[in-house]
Amino acid sequence: MADFGALSSLGLGSGVLNYDVIEKLKEADKAAMIDPIDRKYDLTKQKESDLSNITMLTSSLKTSILDLANGTFYSKRQASVIGDDVSVKVNDGVDPQEISMTVNQLAQRDVWESKGFSDTESAVTDKDTTMTLSIDGTDYTIDVKAGTTLEELRDQINEATDGKIEASILDTGGDTPYSLILKSSDTGAAQAITATFDDGNDSTDDDDFLNLSNVQTAQDAEFIYNGVTVTRDTNTVDDLLVGVTFELLKADNSATNTIDISQDEQGIADTMQTFVDTYNSWIQAMNDATKFDEEAGTAGIFQGESAIRQLKTDVARALFGSTPTGEGVGTYGISVNEDGLISFDRSTFMDALENDGESLMKTFSDENTGVFTRLNQVLGDAIDPMNGSLSLLDQQYKRDEDRLQEERDRNLEILDARYNTMAMRFAMYDEMIGQMNNDFMALQSMIDAQANSKD
Repeated sequence: MADFGALSSLGLGSGVLNYDVIEKLKEADKAAMIDPIDRKYDLTKQKESDLSNITMLTSSLKTSILDLANGTFYSKRQASVIGDDVSVKVNDGVDPQEISMTVNQLAQRDVWESKGFSDTESAVTDKDTTMTLSIDGTDYTIDVKAGTTLEELRDQINEATDGKIEASILDTGGDTPYSLILKSSDTGAAQAITATFDDGNDSTDDDDFLNLSNVQTAQDAEFIYNGVTVTRDTNTVDDLLVGVTFELLKADNSATNTIDISQDEQGIADTMQTFVDTYNSWIQAMNDATKFDEEAGTAGIFQGESAIRQLKTDVARALFGSTPTGEGVGTYGISVNEDGLISFDRSTFMDALENDGESLMKTFSDENTGVFTRLNQVLGDAIDPMNGSLSLLDQQYKRDEDRLQEERDRNLEILDARYNTMAMRFAMYDEMIGQMNNDFMALQSMIDAQANSKD
Protein backbone atom coordinates (compact mmCIF):
# COMPACT_ATOMS: atom_id res chain seq x y z
CA MET A 1 0.00 0.00 0.00
CA ALA A 2 1.24 3.49 -0.78
CA ASP A 3 2.17 5.77 2.16
CA PHE A 4 -0.46 8.50 2.22
CA GLY A 5 0.88 10.20 5.36
CA ALA A 6 -1.60 12.66 6.80
CA LEU A 7 -4.50 11.23 4.80
CA SER A 8 -5.27 8.72 7.54
CA SER A 9 -8.86 10.00 7.83
CA LEU A 10 -9.65 9.26 4.18
CA GLY A 11 -13.30 8.15 3.87
CA LEU A 12 -14.54 9.75 7.08
CA GLY A 13 -16.24 12.52 5.19
CA SER A 14 -17.92 10.58 2.41
CA GLY A 15 -17.94 7.07 3.81
CA VAL A 16 -17.09 5.90 0.27
CA LEU A 17 -13.77 7.36 -0.93
CA ASN A 18 -11.53 5.24 1.33
CA TYR A 19 -8.30 3.23 1.14
CA ASP A 20 -10.06 0.01 0.17
CA VAL A 21 -11.27 1.59 -3.04
CA ILE A 22 -7.75 2.83 -3.89
CA GLU A 23 -6.16 -0.53 -3.09
CA LYS A 24 -8.63 -2.44 -5.25
CA LEU A 25 -8.00 -0.08 -8.14
CA LYS A 26 -4.25 -0.34 -7.63
CA GLU A 27 -4.29 -4.17 -7.47
CA ALA A 28 -6.21 -4.26 -10.74
CA ASP A 29 -3.59 -2.04 -12.39
CA LYS A 30 -0.80 -4.09 -10.83
CA ALA A 31 -2.27 -7.29 -12.29
CA ALA A 32 -2.17 -5.63 -15.70
CA MET A 33 1.22 -3.91 -15.44
CA ILE A 34 3.37 -5.98 -13.00
CA ASP A 35 2.16 -9.60 -13.04
CA PRO A 36 3.02 -10.18 -16.75
CA ILE A 37 6.54 -8.90 -16.09
CA ASP A 38 6.89 -11.20 -13.06
CA ARG A 39 5.83 -14.19 -15.13
CA LYS A 40 8.37 -13.34 -17.84
CA TYR A 41 11.07 -12.82 -15.20
CA ASP A 42 10.37 -16.18 -13.51
CA LEU A 43 10.44 -17.94 -16.88
CA THR A 44 13.76 -16.29 -17.74
CA LYS A 45 15.24 -17.36 -14.38
CA GLN A 46 14.06 -20.92 -15.01
CA LYS A 47 15.61 -20.87 -18.48
CA GLU A 48 18.88 -19.65 -17.01
CA SER A 49 18.86 -22.48 -14.45
CA ASP A 50 18.02 -25.14 -17.05
CA LEU A 51 20.63 -23.73 -19.41
CA SER A 52 23.23 -24.08 -16.66
CA ASN A 53 22.37 -27.78 -16.43
CA ILE A 54 22.57 -28.18 -20.23
CA THR A 55 25.97 -26.43 -20.23
CA MET A 56 27.25 -28.70 -17.46
CA LEU A 57 26.13 -31.81 -19.36
CA THR A 58 27.71 -30.48 -22.55
CA SER A 59 30.98 -29.91 -20.71
CA SER A 60 30.84 -33.45 -19.30
CA LEU A 61 30.20 -34.81 -22.78
CA LYS A 62 33.25 -32.97 -24.10
CA THR A 63 35.39 -34.37 -21.28
CA SER A 64 34.23 -37.90 -22.08
CA ILE A 65 35.57 -37.70 -25.65
CA LEU A 66 38.94 -36.05 -25.06
CA ASP A 67 40.76 -39.40 -25.12
CA LEU A 68 38.65 -40.71 -28.01
CA ALA A 69 39.65 -37.69 -30.10
CA ASN A 70 43.35 -38.35 -29.42
CA GLY A 71 44.98 -40.81 -31.80
CA THR A 72 47.56 -41.95 -29.25
CA PHE A 73 44.75 -43.15 -26.99
CA TYR A 74 44.17 -46.11 -29.27
CA SER A 75 47.72 -47.17 -28.44
CA LYS A 76 46.66 -47.46 -24.79
CA ARG A 77 48.80 -50.10 -23.09
CA GLN A 78 48.61 -52.36 -20.09
CA ALA A 79 51.25 -54.47 -18.38
CA SER A 80 50.70 -57.79 -16.64
CA VAL A 81 53.36 -59.46 -14.51
CA ILE A 82 53.77 -63.13 -13.69
CA GLY A 83 55.97 -63.10 -10.60
CA ASP A 84 56.27 -61.18 -7.34
CA ASP A 85 59.62 -59.43 -7.67
CA VAL A 86 58.75 -56.62 -10.10
CA SER A 87 55.90 -54.17 -10.74
CA VAL A 88 55.56 -52.26 -14.01
CA LYS A 89 54.03 -48.98 -15.19
CA VAL A 90 53.70 -48.49 -18.94
CA ASN A 91 52.83 -45.41 -21.01
CA ASP A 92 50.55 -45.49 -24.03
CA GLY A 93 52.26 -46.14 -27.34
CA VAL A 94 54.92 -48.55 -26.11
CA ASP A 95 55.39 -51.46 -28.51
CA PRO A 96 53.64 -54.63 -27.30
CA GLN A 97 56.26 -57.12 -26.11
CA GLU A 98 57.20 -59.73 -23.54
CA ILE A 99 60.08 -59.21 -21.09
CA SER A 100 61.76 -61.55 -18.62
CA MET A 101 63.48 -60.30 -15.45
CA THR A 102 65.27 -61.93 -12.53
CA VAL A 103 66.17 -59.73 -9.55
CA ASN A 104 69.48 -60.82 -8.00
CA GLN A 105 69.72 -58.03 -5.43
CA LEU A 106 67.96 -54.79 -4.53
CA ALA A 107 69.63 -51.40 -4.28
CA GLN A 108 70.21 -50.45 -0.64
CA ARG A 109 71.06 -47.42 1.46
CA ASP A 110 74.11 -47.38 3.69
CA VAL A 111 73.15 -47.52 7.40
CA TRP A 112 75.42 -47.06 10.46
CA GLU A 113 74.56 -47.35 14.16
CA SER A 114 76.41 -45.82 17.11
CA LYS A 115 76.91 -47.25 20.56
CA GLY A 116 74.09 -46.71 23.04
CA PHE A 117 73.62 -43.67 25.27
CA SER A 118 71.50 -43.47 28.40
CA ASP A 119 69.72 -40.28 27.36
CA THR A 120 69.22 -38.16 24.26
CA GLU A 121 70.87 -35.30 26.16
CA SER A 122 73.90 -37.37 27.08
CA ALA A 123 77.24 -35.86 26.04
CA VAL A 124 78.74 -37.83 23.17
CA THR A 125 82.35 -36.73 23.79
CA ASP A 126 84.44 -34.95 26.39
CA LYS A 127 86.94 -33.69 23.80
CA ASP A 128 86.70 -31.24 20.94
CA THR A 129 86.71 -33.51 17.89
CA THR A 130 86.58 -33.01 14.13
CA MET A 131 84.18 -35.46 12.55
CA THR A 132 84.38 -35.97 8.77
CA LEU A 133 81.60 -37.76 6.90
CA SER A 134 82.22 -38.72 3.27
CA ILE A 135 79.62 -39.83 0.73
CA ASP A 136 79.52 -39.99 -3.07
CA GLY A 137 82.85 -38.13 -3.40
CA THR A 138 81.98 -35.27 -1.03
CA ASP A 139 83.45 -34.67 2.44
CA TYR A 140 81.47 -32.92 5.19
CA THR A 141 83.47 -31.64 8.19
CA ILE A 142 81.68 -31.18 11.53
CA ASP A 143 83.31 -29.61 14.58
CA VAL A 144 81.99 -31.44 17.63
CA LYS A 145 82.66 -29.58 20.86
CA ALA A 146 83.22 -31.33 24.18
CA GLY A 147 79.87 -31.78 25.90
CA THR A 148 77.84 -31.89 22.68
CA THR A 149 74.69 -33.89 23.34
CA LEU A 150 73.34 -36.73 21.21
CA GLU A 151 70.45 -34.54 20.03
CA GLU A 152 72.79 -31.66 19.14
CA LEU A 153 75.08 -33.96 17.15
CA ARG A 154 72.08 -35.32 15.22
CA ASP A 155 71.04 -31.78 14.28
CA GLN A 156 74.61 -30.80 13.32
CA ILE A 157 74.89 -33.73 10.92
CA ASN A 158 71.54 -33.04 9.29
CA GLU A 159 72.42 -29.38 8.78
CA ALA A 160 75.94 -30.02 7.49
CA THR A 161 75.41 -32.81 4.95
CA ASP A 162 73.01 -31.10 2.48
CA GLY A 163 70.43 -33.83 2.84
CA LYS A 164 72.82 -36.55 1.64
CA ILE A 165 72.99 -38.20 5.07
CA GLU A 166 70.01 -38.57 7.41
CA ALA A 167 70.79 -38.63 11.13
CA SER A 168 68.22 -39.84 13.65
CA ILE A 169 68.02 -41.22 17.18
CA LEU A 170 66.65 -44.71 17.71
CA ASP A 171 65.47 -46.16 21.04
CA THR A 172 66.73 -49.75 20.95
CA GLY A 173 65.89 -50.57 24.60
CA GLY A 174 68.12 -51.61 27.47
CA ASP A 175 70.21 -49.56 29.87
CA THR A 176 71.71 -47.40 27.13
CA PRO A 177 68.87 -47.42 24.62
CA TYR A 178 69.57 -44.36 22.49
CA SER A 179 71.69 -44.88 19.36
CA LEU A 180 72.55 -42.42 16.60
CA ILE A 181 71.57 -43.79 13.20
CA LEU A 182 73.29 -42.50 10.04
CA LYS A 183 71.58 -43.38 6.77
CA SER A 184 72.33 -42.37 3.21
CA SER A 185 69.38 -40.57 1.61
CA ASP A 186 69.76 -42.46 -1.65
CA THR A 187 70.44 -46.07 -2.57
CA GLY A 188 73.41 -47.39 -4.52
CA ALA A 189 77.00 -48.43 -3.95
CA ALA A 190 78.20 -44.84 -4.39
CA GLN A 191 76.21 -43.86 -1.30
CA ALA A 192 78.53 -45.68 1.13
CA ILE A 193 79.29 -43.51 4.15
CA THR A 194 82.73 -43.27 5.75
CA ALA A 195 83.37 -41.50 9.03
CA THR A 196 86.68 -40.30 10.46
CA PHE A 197 87.39 -38.60 13.79
CA ASP A 198 90.33 -36.44 14.96
CA ASP A 199 90.58 -34.99 18.45
CA GLY A 200 93.94 -33.39 17.71
CA ASN A 201 95.87 -35.80 19.90
CA ASP A 202 98.33 -37.73 17.75
CA SER A 203 98.91 -40.23 20.53
CA THR A 204 95.41 -41.71 20.12
CA ASP A 205 94.61 -43.81 17.11
CA ASP A 206 90.88 -44.29 17.53
CA ASP A 207 88.96 -41.08 18.18
CA ASP A 208 85.56 -42.51 17.19
CA PHE A 209 83.47 -41.48 20.18
CA LEU A 210 80.39 -43.08 18.56
CA ASN A 211 81.78 -46.58 18.01
CA LEU A 212 79.93 -46.71 14.67
CA SER A 213 79.11 -50.07 13.12
CA ASN A 214 77.73 -50.72 9.64
CA VAL A 215 74.32 -52.44 9.86
CA GLN A 216 73.38 -52.25 6.16
CA THR A 217 75.79 -51.96 3.27
CA ALA A 218 75.12 -49.63 0.36
CA GLN A 219 74.75 -51.55 -2.88
CA ASP A 220 73.42 -51.27 -6.43
CA ALA A 221 70.46 -53.21 -7.70
CA GLU A 222 71.40 -56.14 -9.95
CA PHE A 223 68.95 -57.91 -12.22
CA ILE A 224 68.85 -59.92 -15.42
CA TYR A 225 66.85 -58.23 -18.16
CA ASN A 226 66.06 -60.47 -21.15
CA GLY A 227 69.23 -62.45 -20.39
CA VAL A 228 71.50 -59.43 -19.84
CA THR A 229 72.85 -58.59 -16.37
CA VAL A 230 72.14 -54.95 -15.50
CA THR A 231 73.01 -52.80 -12.47
CA ARG A 232 71.34 -49.58 -11.32
CA ASP A 233 71.75 -47.45 -8.21
CA THR A 234 67.99 -47.40 -7.58
CA ASN A 235 65.13 -49.89 -7.45
CA THR A 236 63.06 -47.66 -9.74
CA VAL A 237 64.32 -48.27 -13.25
CA ASP A 238 62.93 -46.05 -16.02
CA ASP A 239 65.80 -45.91 -18.52
CA LEU A 240 65.75 -49.42 -19.99
CA LEU A 241 62.72 -49.00 -22.23
CA VAL A 242 61.18 -45.65 -23.18
CA GLY A 243 57.76 -45.28 -21.55
CA VAL A 244 58.21 -48.18 -19.13
CA THR A 245 59.09 -47.97 -15.41
CA PHE A 246 60.12 -51.07 -13.49
CA GLU A 247 59.93 -51.16 -9.70
CA LEU A 248 62.14 -53.86 -8.15
CA LEU A 249 60.33 -55.22 -5.11
CA LYS A 250 62.41 -58.11 -3.78
CA ALA A 251 65.37 -60.24 -4.74
CA ASP A 252 65.15 -63.90 -5.73
CA ASN A 253 67.84 -65.05 -8.12
CA SER A 254 65.99 -68.31 -8.73
CA ALA A 255 62.75 -66.71 -9.96
CA THR A 256 62.00 -65.40 -13.45
CA ASN A 257 59.36 -62.68 -13.72
CA THR A 258 57.50 -62.42 -17.03
CA ILE A 259 56.11 -59.02 -18.07
CA ASP A 260 53.59 -58.81 -20.92
CA ILE A 261 52.96 -55.36 -22.44
CA SER A 262 49.84 -55.35 -24.61
CA GLN A 263 47.10 -53.11 -25.97
CA ASP A 264 44.58 -52.21 -23.26
CA GLU A 265 41.51 -53.10 -25.31
CA GLN A 266 39.23 -53.32 -22.29
CA GLY A 267 40.31 -49.89 -21.09
CA ILE A 268 39.61 -48.38 -24.52
CA ALA A 269 36.18 -50.02 -24.62
CA ASP A 270 35.44 -48.75 -21.09
CA THR A 271 36.15 -45.21 -22.27
CA MET A 272 33.78 -45.68 -25.20
CA GLN A 273 31.07 -46.95 -22.84
CA THR A 274 31.55 -43.88 -20.63
CA PHE A 275 31.03 -41.68 -23.68
CA VAL A 276 27.85 -43.55 -24.64
CA ASP A 277 26.41 -43.18 -21.14
CA THR A 278 27.33 -39.48 -20.98
CA TYR A 279 25.91 -38.82 -24.45
CA ASN A 280 22.59 -40.45 -23.57
CA SER A 281 22.25 -38.26 -20.46
CA TRP A 282 22.96 -35.22 -22.61
CA ILE A 283 20.59 -36.06 -25.47
CA GLN A 284 17.78 -36.96 -23.04
CA ALA A 285 18.10 -33.55 -21.39
CA MET A 286 18.15 -31.86 -24.81
CA ASN A 287 15.06 -33.82 -25.92
CA ASP A 288 13.14 -32.89 -22.78
CA ALA A 289 14.06 -29.24 -23.18
CA THR A 290 12.96 -29.01 -26.82
CA LYS A 291 9.99 -31.41 -27.03
CA PHE A 292 6.49 -30.37 -28.08
CA ASP A 293 3.38 -32.40 -27.27
CA GLU A 294 0.65 -31.21 -29.61
CA GLU A 295 -2.08 -33.27 -27.98
CA ALA A 296 -1.27 -32.12 -24.46
CA GLY A 297 -0.38 -28.63 -25.59
CA THR A 298 2.87 -28.69 -23.63
CA ALA A 299 6.38 -27.72 -24.71
CA GLY A 300 9.90 -27.99 -23.32
CA ILE A 301 11.40 -24.83 -21.91
CA PHE A 302 13.74 -24.42 -24.90
CA GLN A 303 11.24 -25.45 -27.57
CA GLY A 304 11.84 -23.05 -30.44
CA GLU A 305 15.18 -21.80 -29.06
CA SER A 306 17.43 -21.71 -32.14
CA ALA A 307 20.76 -22.01 -30.28
CA ILE A 308 19.70 -25.23 -28.55
CA ARG A 309 18.17 -26.67 -31.70
CA GLN A 310 21.32 -25.86 -33.69
CA LEU A 311 23.56 -27.52 -31.11
CA LYS A 312 21.54 -30.74 -31.36
CA THR A 313 21.85 -30.62 -35.14
CA ASP A 314 25.59 -29.95 -35.09
CA VAL A 315 26.27 -32.76 -32.61
CA ALA A 316 24.26 -35.25 -34.67
CA ARG A 317 26.08 -34.21 -37.85
CA ALA A 318 29.49 -34.58 -36.20
CA LEU A 319 28.71 -37.93 -34.60
CA PHE A 320 26.75 -39.64 -37.35
CA GLY A 321 28.06 -37.88 -40.48
CA SER A 322 30.22 -39.58 -43.08
CA THR A 323 34.02 -39.75 -42.85
CA PRO A 324 36.74 -40.04 -45.53
CA THR A 325 37.21 -43.70 -44.61
CA GLY A 326 33.62 -44.35 -45.64
CA GLU A 327 32.97 -45.75 -42.17
CA GLY A 328 31.19 -44.25 -39.22
CA VAL A 329 30.40 -45.05 -35.63
CA GLY A 330 27.89 -47.68 -36.74
CA THR A 331 30.72 -49.78 -38.17
CA TYR A 332 32.22 -50.05 -34.70
CA GLY A 333 29.21 -51.04 -32.62
CA ILE A 334 27.39 -47.75 -31.99
CA SER A 335 23.74 -47.54 -33.07
CA VAL A 336 21.04 -44.90 -32.55
CA ASN A 337 17.30 -45.26 -31.93
CA GLU A 338 14.44 -42.98 -32.95
CA ASP A 339 14.79 -40.90 -29.78
CA GLY A 340 18.44 -40.19 -30.51
CA LEU A 341 19.74 -42.46 -27.73
CA ILE A 342 22.74 -44.58 -28.68
CA SER A 343 23.78 -48.10 -27.68
CA PHE A 344 27.18 -49.77 -27.66
CA ASP A 345 27.95 -53.29 -28.90
CA ARG A 346 31.15 -53.97 -26.98
CA SER A 347 32.04 -57.18 -28.79
CA THR A 348 31.76 -55.54 -32.24
CA PHE A 349 33.97 -52.71 -31.04
CA MET A 350 36.55 -55.08 -29.53
CA ASP A 351 36.72 -57.16 -32.72
CA ALA A 352 37.33 -54.05 -34.81
CA LEU A 353 39.93 -52.76 -32.37
CA GLU A 354 41.83 -56.02 -32.51
CA ASN A 355 41.54 -56.73 -36.23
CA ASP A 356 41.41 -53.27 -37.85
CA GLY A 357 42.60 -50.87 -35.19
CA GLU A 358 44.21 -48.49 -37.69
CA SER A 359 40.93 -47.83 -39.53
CA LEU A 360 39.06 -47.44 -36.25
CA MET A 361 41.61 -44.94 -34.98
CA LYS A 362 41.44 -42.91 -38.22
CA THR A 363 37.63 -42.91 -38.25
CA PHE A 364 37.45 -41.68 -34.69
CA SER A 365 40.48 -39.44 -34.25
CA ASP A 366 41.81 -38.19 -37.59
CA GLU A 367 43.01 -34.66 -36.81
CA ASN A 368 40.72 -33.10 -39.42
CA THR A 369 37.86 -35.48 -40.11
CA GLY A 370 37.67 -37.90 -37.17
CA VAL A 371 34.23 -38.35 -35.62
CA PHE A 372 35.37 -37.37 -32.15
CA THR A 373 37.69 -34.67 -33.47
CA ARG A 374 34.67 -32.99 -35.08
CA LEU A 375 32.48 -33.56 -32.05
CA ASN A 376 35.12 -32.11 -29.74
CA GLN A 377 35.20 -28.96 -31.88
CA VAL A 378 31.41 -28.60 -31.89
CA LEU A 379 31.14 -28.99 -28.12
CA GLY A 380 34.07 -26.66 -27.50
CA ASP A 381 32.45 -23.99 -29.67
CA ALA A 382 29.21 -24.33 -27.70
CA ILE A 383 30.68 -23.90 -24.20
CA ASP A 384 33.43 -21.38 -25.00
CA PRO A 385 33.14 -18.85 -22.11
CA MET A 386 33.35 -15.83 -24.38
CA ASN A 387 31.70 -16.64 -27.69
CA GLY A 388 30.16 -20.10 -27.28
CA SER A 389 26.53 -20.41 -28.31
CA LEU A 390 25.45 -21.53 -24.84
CA SER A 391 27.49 -18.78 -23.20
CA LEU A 392 25.94 -16.14 -25.45
CA LEU A 393 22.47 -17.48 -24.68
CA ASP A 394 23.19 -17.26 -20.96
CA GLN A 395 24.34 -13.66 -21.40
CA GLN A 396 21.10 -12.89 -23.25
CA TYR A 397 19.02 -14.29 -20.38
CA LYS A 398 20.92 -12.19 -17.87
CA ARG A 399 20.29 -9.06 -19.95
CA ASP A 400 16.60 -9.99 -20.17
CA GLU A 401 16.47 -10.32 -16.38
CA ASP A 402 18.00 -6.87 -15.92
CA ARG A 403 15.63 -5.33 -18.47
CA LEU A 404 12.56 -6.93 -16.88
CA GLN A 405 13.63 -5.84 -13.41
CA GLU A 406 14.10 -2.27 -14.62
CA GLU A 407 10.70 -2.34 -16.34
CA ARG A 408 9.08 -3.68 -13.17
CA ASP A 409 10.68 -1.00 -10.99
CA ARG A 410 9.63 1.69 -13.44
CA ASN A 411 6.01 0.49 -13.55
CA LEU A 412 5.85 0.31 -9.76
CA GLU A 413 7.02 3.92 -9.59
CA ILE A 414 4.29 4.90 -12.05
CA LEU A 415 1.65 3.06 -10.01
CA ASP A 416 2.83 4.57 -6.73
CA ALA A 417 2.80 8.08 -8.21
CA ARG A 418 -0.62 7.54 -9.81
CA TYR A 419 -2.26 6.31 -6.61
CA ASN A 420 -0.58 8.84 -4.39
CA THR A 421 -2.14 11.50 -6.61
CA MET A 422 -5.46 9.66 -6.55
CA ALA A 423 -5.35 9.49 -2.76
CA MET A 424 -4.76 13.23 -2.57
CA ARG A 425 -7.73 13.88 -4.87
CA PHE A 426 -9.92 11.44 -2.95
CA ALA A 427 -9.01 13.29 0.24
CA MET A 428 -10.00 16.61 -1.33
CA TYR A 429 -13.26 15.19 -2.65
CA ASP A 430 -13.93 13.48 0.64
CA GLU A 431 -13.46 16.75 2.50
CA MET A 432 -15.78 18.55 0.09
CA ILE A 433 -18.45 15.85 0.44
CA GLY A 434 -18.02 15.90 4.19
CA GLN A 435 -18.49 19.69 4.25
CA MET A 436 -21.54 19.40 2.02
CA ASN A 437 -22.95 16.75 4.36
CA ASN A 438 -22.34 19.02 7.32
CA ASP A 439 -23.96 21.97 5.54
CA PHE A 440 -26.95 19.83 4.61
CA MET A 441 -27.32 18.60 8.15
CA ALA A 442 -27.19 22.18 9.47
CA LEU A 443 -29.80 23.27 6.94
CA GLN A 444 -31.96 20.29 7.82
CA SER A 445 -31.72 21.23 11.46
CA MET A 446 -32.85 24.78 10.71
CA ILE A 447 -35.80 23.53 8.63
CA ASP A 448 -36.78 21.11 11.34
CA ALA A 449 -36.53 23.84 13.95
CA GLN A 450 -38.69 26.20 11.90
CA ALA A 451 -41.30 23.52 11.35
CA ASN A 452 -41.40 22.68 15.02
CA SER A 453 -41.88 26.41 15.95
CA LYS A 454 -45.06 26.65 13.84
CA ASP A 455 -46.56 23.75 15.60
